[in-house]
Amino acid sequence: MQHKQTIKDFVTALTEYVQNSMDGTVVIMGDNDGWGKLIIENAQIVSINYGIYRGMQVLPELEKLNEIRFMFRPAKQDGSGGDEYVKAGSARISNEEFFSYFGVKVPRAGQATAQPAQASASDPATQAYQKNSRGAFRETILIIDDSAIARKAAADPLAEFGYNIIEAKDGFDALGKLDKEVPDAIILDLIMPGIDGYKVVDLLKSNKKFSHLPIIMVTSKDSLMDKVKGKMSATDAYITKPFKEGDLLRTLTNVLKK
Repeated sequence: MQHKQTIKDFVTALTEYVQNSMDGTVVIMGDNDGWGKLIIENAQIVSINYGIYRGMQVLPELEKLNEIRFMFRPAKQDGSGGDEYVKAGSARISNEEFFSYFGVKVPRAGQATAQPAQASASDPATQAYQKNSRGAFRETILIIDDSAIARKAAADPLAEFGYNIIEAKDGFDALGKLDKEVPDAIILDLIMPGIDGYKVVDLLKSNKKFSHLPIIMVTSKDSLMDKVKGKMSATDAYITKPFKEGDLLRTLTNVLKK
């Protein structure tokens, strides 16, 4: 079950980040399958993008969202890595433009936290954010693939976005991992030695302990027949290799909502 947050929670969190000079990236995922990033440096919002939108264009799109998920990823201490490609593709936006749009007093570094209009510390959504939101999305994802490279391609972006990752090298290994921990979702390769993806699905769906788990089938094949078989195999979604980071994240978010 995913934690529901609102744009008010998002603005409250950004106020805190800015006031505490917390440099880093805020990953944004909305209920319309869109996702983007907002970057904070030296207590200033330096860029923001969401889907195809950039800068001020993002704000009315965010306001339309009924549900939003976000996670703050602190900047690396050595200043290396990370978000240069985001800056290149994102329009700059000032604190004044962002917070004023949502009717919030513009925060200043070091000041007491300002609340969005009509929000308070006792607000249930705000309390839920403060208790549950920071640091990770927390869901555990089991990735089953006989290729270490393929597992890494899926695991790295999901771990970066706060998911807890379990890896299994084949169907037999996966069954052993499932005896120890039940994940929130499974990303499953179709073609594997021994027990292939379809057989793994059959085994899971016939077991009451695992039958509720959402499954994303992944394969390098892209033929119509494979897609039909994938949809008929009781999986919840189907993506093909090589997949983009955004496609994987959107697909996972959608199956976890069900």
